[in-house]
Amino acid sequence: MSTTAETAVQAPPATIPHLFTRNATEHPDRPALTADGRTWTWGEAAEAVHELAAGFVDLGLRPGQTAVLMMSNSAEQWLADVAITHLGAVPIALHPALSSGEVREVTRHSRAHIAVLSNAHQVRRWSAALREPEALSHVVVLDESAAPGEDDRFGTWEELRARGRAQLDRDPAVVHRHAENVTPDAAATVHYSPDALGGQRAVVLTHRNVLSAAAARQQVTGVPPHTTSLCYLPMAHMAERATNLYSALHDVAHVHFCDGISEAIRLLPRVRPHLFFGVPRMWERLAAIARTLPTPRTPAEKREVLGGLGLDGTAWGASGAAPIRREVLDLFAGLGFEIFETWGCAESSGWATANSPGAVRFGTVGKALPGMELSTDEDGEVLVRGPQVCAGHLQEDGLIRPATDRDGWLRTGDVGAAAGGYLTITDRKSELIISSGGESVAPSVVENALRAHPLIGHALAFGEGRPHVVALLVLDEDSAPDWARARGIRGGLDELARHPEVLAEVERAVAAANAGLGPSGQVLAHRLLDRPWGAEGGELSPALKLRRRVIHDKYADLLDALYR
Repeated sequence: MSTTAETAVQAPPATIPHLFTRNATEHPDRPALTADGRTWTWGEAAEAVHELAAGFVDLGLRPGQTAVLMMSNSAEQWLADVAITHLGAVPIALHPALSSGEVREVTRHSRAHIAVLSNAHQVRRWSAALREPEALSHVVVLDESAAPGEDDRFGTWEELRARGRAQLDRDPAVVHRHAENVTPDAAATVHYSPDALGGQRAVVLTHRNVLSAAAARQQVTGVPPHTTSLCYLPMAHMAERATNLYSALHDVAHVHFCDGISEAIRLLPRVRPHLFFGVPRMWERLAAIARTLPTPRTPAEKREVLGGLGLDGTAWGASGAAPIRREVLDLFAGLGFEIFETWGCAESSGWATANSPGAVRFGTVGKALPGMELSTDEDGEVLVRGPQVCAGHLQEDGLIRPATDRDGWLRTGDVGAAAGGYLTITDRKSELIISSGGESVAPSVVENALRAHPLIGHALAFGEGRPHVVALLVLDEDSAPDWARARGIRGGLDELARHPEVLAEVERAVAAANAGLGPSGQVLAHRLLDRPWGAEGGELSPALKLRRRVIHDKYADLLDALYR
């Protein structure tokens, strides 16, 4: 077993309420949140948080109880999340794309008392959960028209704040008393994410966990206080939550909100964030835009390209949650812009390692964050230990089962190796394909080779217990139409997936991928699907990772047919 560790990080402020109070007291006139043309200062945010927290008290929310937030990306979600922590209660952010069945499962498992929703579409997703015998006691909706008048459990956002103001008139210190009783080892959130079997695992993160991680990230990034960031992924995405909630609180940052990658690309030139986290898909989209521009020859022209993308003021741009293509890293490096690869999981509060300015090694996910230790066992599985590692997993009976061994090590399920302190992730241990001949194949290596072609947006390699590897392919929703139009081909993705020229090009893409793969990883049969994959369809998690078991089950007959 090999182990690497970074120097301990300084202890962060004890709890989220303490940190928030510091910001509001010391920087009341500084901007905190901007969304839909409105900006809240830290002082205004504090007023909203106290009214919301008092409103939740009036609805009966008590310390240790859970409240579920399923909202579009918004300042209101951020404010509600922080307000709930002021009571010692536990906010749970759910991805807006979860099915009604998944919503019901999480609501029942977490024993949620209150839900906060954005609109009628989300209310419909909650219909099954609301029919459960032990259903929610209250539902707050941001859109007043979304509240069904016949259900007295529903109330509006403004009614919640009005309840809070009345509660504060009766008891001005009610929120302060609750906040002072919150301890560093109390739960700050429960993060639900898909497990290998298609269910949900519930990761309990404490105030100590998430704020230790925030302090460590600030030490690595070197970003000063009062900088700007852009929040575009749902707060159910752990890396987004870590960056634009916990780190934003720690760094006294100004968070701008928008909904989704396309909106973020439009907003980037206006926000010009100092700190920016991008999933690989975001960096691929930005790289595609950069490729359409004239090739820059001088440093000034490179700054022009970065300015057009909105990245000229970005001191630290990170990528994580999935592998990023080397050609994307190279393109931005050629523009004088480093993308810092990171790695972690929900159990490590989002991040555990990162490359950093002056300490970048391409092909690795960087070094352990300050205060964290890395180790690998005899099978190559990566283990982590430190203050960021979660309290455990919430069980059906309400107990928390530790996620670590007796020495505090968390088994991450990722396979990798460390050299010179830099970690390289090679695959998921549980996802290794073992062929019928006993050969091991890392599916991510095969899938990344297939996705190197701009036509292919997603790929799944399959072959467990089979004689060879086959693959399911999905067209890239952005690049494929552009590729087709340039060749005079028209139609939607379903039509493109059947077009002879597209099929021929995909054949060439598979051949090119095979040329760079070893014998055991060769894709000997494939099928191009005529519909996209996403969280809505269940093929991707909210973090945009492949849900392999779901895809295996959904396309079982097609996968079997590829072996005939």
